[in-house]
Amino acid sequence: MKIKSDNFLTSLKNKNSYKIVLLHGPNYGLVNLLYNKTIDVLSIDLNDPFSVSKVDGNDFKENPTILNDSISTFSMGKDKRIVLLDLTYITINKTIENIILNTIKENNNDYLLLIKANNLGSKNDLVKFIENLDYGFLVPCYEENSNNVKIDISRLFNKYGFNFSTDFISILSTKFNPDTLINLTELKKLESFLIDNENITEESILKLITDNIDLNFNKIIQLCTSGKIKESLFYLDKIYENSSSAINITRLFMKHFKIIEKILLKVENGSNLSETINNARPPIFFKDRPLLTTQCRLWSLKKINLIFKRLIEIELKCKSSIYPDKILISQFILSTALMAKNSART
Repeated sequence: MKIKSDNFLTSLKNKNSYKIVLLHGPNYGLVNLLYNKTIDVLSIDLNDPFSVSKVDGNDFKENPTILNDSISTFSMGKDKRIVLLDLTYITINKTIENIILNTIKENNNDYLLLIKANNLGSKNDLVKFIENLDYGFLVPCYEENSNNVKIDISRLFNKYGFNFSTDFISILSTKFNPDTLINLTELKKLESFLIDNENITEESILKLITDNIDLNFNKIIQLCTSGKIKESLFYLDKIYENSSSAINITRLFMKHFKIIEKILLKVENGSNLSETINNARPPIFFKDRPLLTTQCRLWSLKKINLIFKRLIEIELKCKSSIYPDKILISQFILSTALMAKNSART
């Protein structure tokens, strides 16, 4: 059955109602968070080899029988056999799907299989199978909702007596990440900042969040859209030093270009560029407006559509091909910066 991520941990209380749990989705931070909380809630002892088997995705790929061996092994402990399958670092093809499906179908003994994976999509055979299982929990982990981020930020400000405008909270929420785990870390940093500092301003908060959470994403976007090829690639290395995923990078680029697209659509319909940016919703921070104005003049709707197609292609390749993620992203940044550079010349 399909369970919302918000309700999942409560559903774990009835241990006899499920044998298989699949956590997957584009929000890897949430996948990892729920995976670790499941281990805590069920009091799984990771150091107990008699009851718990940890199966790494790469080991499983090389030796597919390891999953069946782990599930079918009788538990020497007091409880059922527990198998933890981590598929987050491998591409899940049809062969792997079928092995997992057949293993589940062929084993009727008492076990718990906890799987974590990247976004498999709703049409994936493994996803559909577990969703329809009476004893299976399918937990899709979607990207962070901007309204939830706004609520979390507002609660923090109210807790420590800060009365910032709703416009500022909207601006601040756009600086946060689609990944829950990163956002939780940043909210803790924001809370420490509110406790430890006096004379807190909108600018100081924005600087804190931008410096921490964007991990140079803003700099890459700015440099890339300005045609600064060498500098863009330099900041790409900085991002990969922080273990950022290629999919996360493509989605942040997509998010930024959608802002430009929205403005250009209004301008094409007769609106003034400066007025459109000044009156944008969610609002654009005043210090970001000059740069955004420049970007809107460098990019056309036709070019942005081309960028969207490239970003979708990159994400699909990251999920299904053997190409290194960094090469795909580097090629995208190189070609995008070159487009901007050529636009600046004309």
